[in-house]
Amino acid sequence: MKPKELDSLLKDLQHKVDTSPLKGGGASFKTNVLIEESSSKLYYKPSIGVGFFSFIFLAAGLGILFLAINPLFKNNFNFAEVEWFLLLFGLVFASAGGFMFYFFYMPRVFDKQLGVYYKAYKPNIHRIKKDASNKYIPLISIVAIQIIGEHIKSNKGSYKSFELNLILQNGSRKNVIDHGNLKSIIIDAEILSDFLNVPIWHAGSIN
Repeated sequence: MKPKELDSLLKDLQHKVDTSPLKGGGASFKTNVLIEESSSKLYYKPSIGVGFFSFIFLAAGLGILFLAINPLFKNNFNFAEVEWFLLLFGLVFASAGGFMFYFFYMPRVFDKQLGVYYKAYKPNIHRIKKDASNKYIPLISIVAIQIIGEHIKSNKGSYKSFELNLILQNGSRKNVIDHGNLKSIIIDAEILSDFLNVPIWHAGSIN
């Protein structure tokens, strides 16, 4: 396909692609850092802030759980002495912290050797070509990087969060990261744009 024809198709696609946030919400702080492992591989790792944030939840939950079950050891394992409300509360906090560690520490990888983008702790090489769940996205199917801002309001105040999404040939989108540091999002988009040789589409901010 000639460059002019390709540009025309991309412009048509850009007008059709959804410019509303793909994921509601988002963190108010930077959650991920883009790392260049080699000339053929980029990946996101969690920021120090998100690691600390996750640790607070996990540590608080484990501390509350200890307080809840501590009477068992002082009263010959008499379950009537257990603080069940604290136990439940601690489980919720510990589970939330564990989930955040699992989710935020899951690598988001752009691998030219495998020819795919994926989000997983370990890729299943044998399933990449047979994948029908959109877990492994061929790099050649990515036609643009999309940046969207979202104004988020809550009872505690308001802030802006920004999405970095992949635009695929069929017009669908795949979210990569979503956090509140616009400068970092733009720098990441520029690096990915060069790495994938695709344009950046700024969708603006949604109030």
